[in-house]
Amino acid sequence: MTEATAGAAAAATAPEQGQQQQQQQQAKEQKKGPSLQDLYLQVRDKPCRVVDVRVESLGPEIEGPGGLTQSPKPLRLKQEILDRELDRVYEAKTLREVHEALERSVEVLRQLEVFDDITALIDSQPLKFSRSSAGLERSVEVLRQLEVFDDITALIDSQPLDEPDSCSVQMVLQEVGRYKFGGGTYTQGGEYSVEGNMVARNVLGVADQWAVTGEIGTRSSKNFAASFRLPRARGTGVTPELRLLQTFANQQLHSSWSEATRGLSLGVVSADNPGMSLAYEYGWRVLSTDAHASRSVINQRGDYLKAALRCSCSFEGGGRNSSEVLPTEGWQLRLTNEIGGLAPGAARLRYVRQQLHGSWATALAEGLSLHIEGSTGLLLPCWAPSSCSSSKASSLPERFYLGGVESNLRGFDTRGVGPSEPRRIATAAAGSRSSSAGSGGSDAAAAAAAGGGEPITRDALGGDVFGSVYAALMMRLPGKAGDLGVHAHLFANGGSSALLQQAGGSSSGSSAGGGAAADHGAGFGGLLGGIGEKLRSSGRELGATFRWSAGVGLVFPTQLGRLEANYCWVLTSQEHDRLRRGFSFGFAANMGL
Repeated sequence: MTEATAGAAAAATAPEQGQQQQQQQQAKEQKKGPSLQDLYLQVRDKPCRVVDVRVESLGPEIEGPGGLTQSPKPLRLKQEILDRELDRVYEAKTLREVHEALERSVEVLRQLEVFDDITALIDSQPLKFSRSSAGLERSVEVLRQLEVFDDITALIDSQPLDEPDSCSVQMVLQEVGRYKFGGGTYTQGGEYSVEGNMVARNVLGVADQWAVTGEIGTRSSKNFAASFRLPRARGTGVTPELRLLQTFANQQLHSSWSEATRGLSLGVVSADNPGMSLAYEYGWRVLSTDAHASRSVINQRGDYLKAALRCSCSFEGGGRNSSEVLPTEGWQLRLTNEIGGLAPGAARLRYVRQQLHGSWATALAEGLSLHIEGSTGLLLPCWAPSSCSSSKASSLPERFYLGGVESNLRGFDTRGVGPSEPRRIATAAAGSRSSSAGSGGSDAAAAAAAGGGEPITRDALGGDVFGSVYAALMMRLPGKAGDLGVHAHLFANGGSSALLQQAGGSSSGSSAGGGAAADHGAGFGGLLGGIGEKLRSSGRELGATFRWSAGVGLVFPTQLGRLEANYCWVLTSQEHDRLRRGFSFGFAANMGL
């Protein structure tokens, strides 16, 4: 046979060989039988009931006397809590319902925050289906919310063998440690702080949490709190929280006042959506000023009773991962409403405060994403005609302050944007009237430089209405820096704030906040009309005084928030703004970028 003849014969037999290989492959697949997923789809709606739920403790073996090993300690979480959350499994009538009931049980148990790490196995004989089932992952999520377990394993076995329509469920749980300690340092508002905390978990066996936190700043600011949480109290979908707090916020450098507060806060948080919360704060506030304070600041010096109800709502979607400091996909909306003066004796702090924050991000390419943020807020100095007057000013601590990374207005100093007022020249008489207890050298603070050596000669008063916007291209850095989440960003941001204006155009922020000479003659309709006129006037001022800046920098994500190193160019500014051109550093607490 010639070479040409042999080549032609080989070419003729090639298709036949391919068909034979394909037939052999199909025969092997037929011998294997249907896939695991196909088997599950066939039997998931068949009758199936749970006859037993076994709960075991999982943990490292303990070496006892003589080198013998002992079983892990029994669970601290009370058995009735586990039984309560697993009862729904017994009500299932099909394998699908068993799966779904287990999902919900594991989800609820996770919300008790007694688990650290959770794995789940579904293994039914002779049926086996994917151990990474998305549904089972959701089930495990519930157990994690208990926050008292390190690890969870769920196993479904066909049991007993003589009852093919029944099964048993095995839960293997690992609790977290009884105590947890933490700490860190950060900077915000130009002040460096160190923080420490200790948490005792599941002490009473009901997924309870007891925490003590402390924070001390370089400008004498202090924050101490003791708190108690009970995730999913008594099987409900809410987590009650009680906090006893004592704080001292030193704003002498930028605003010539400091605030000391002692009180408590009682609230509830949704276990299924931690962004939904309701809290009532009740405490005594002392606002002190220094000898240089402006007239508007001095007018608000004194003691106040704060009784405020705060409601927060958060919504997100589009594939957003809320656990990421710099998410690259999705959107989020967060609305906070607060009403003050809800107790006898709290009429001096009657107010309504609303703030809306929105963010959106999308991936443009590998390692490149676009981020857009916007915020706005409104503070009304009263909510009842009996407590309102045309000259009443809003409370200084409740106002909105702009400037710096923390307020998304880079290129400006902390509290360097918005209404301000010249400080007074200190005199001996003014010093004797000052009650700046614990201010730690207010005269030095008044003459301190705002980052560049220039003394601060005006008090930042804050605004009753504000708006800000931020847009950036985020680029993940290559190498180890990118693995740590470090990004470069090219950004532009803008914002402004204003005090509510009277119809005549004079600022209400320069007058005392007492509201003694209330104008009641106009009634509630006149009150609403006056507020509407002030909003329109302040809105016009807000649009006319919007500041803009742009720049480049690096973003370092941390558990507490974002640390940024930026180079900024100020594009537009107003008189009396304190600018931060060139290089600057800043920190912004987690706000759900």
